[in-house]
Amino acid sequence: MSDFLRPFLRFVPVSGLATLIDFGTSYWVLQSLGFSYALATVTGNIIGGVAGFILSRNWVFKESKSQNQSYQFIKYGLVSVGNSLMNTSGVWILSKMITLDYLIIRTLVGTFVFVVYSYGLNRWFVFNTKNHEKISIQNNN
Repeated sequence: MSDFLRPFLRFVPVSGLATLIDFGTSYWVLQSLGFSYALATVTGNIIGGVAGFILSRNWVFKESKSQNQSYQFIKYGLVSVGNSLMNTSGVWILSKMITLDYLIIRTLVGTFVFVVYSYGLNRWFVFNTKNHEKISIQNNN
């Protein structure tokens, strides 16, 4: 299996599980603990994001475990914020352009952002294992 396809096929269920954890946590703290909608959503996002990070680091991109975990987590958080902003703005823009059910628009935008943005940045920015050489100009005289 290719170096692109194997992690992608692992990333799909990990992202699905992280989303289920996100939604499940949100629902649970809303119903059981009486959190507000906003606080429940933020709590779910954080718990789901942490689960997604741990699973991605240890199973999807397991070769990246030699890298600094804190630095990876910060980069993962930045990608997650961008993911949320792209999903939110994409749904808003597309719903202004075409008349479709919200869930269809949400699915179209979410799928696009997942494939184009989320997987790519997680693979090549957050969990990149390649050591990039510094380029310097040397005077060989």
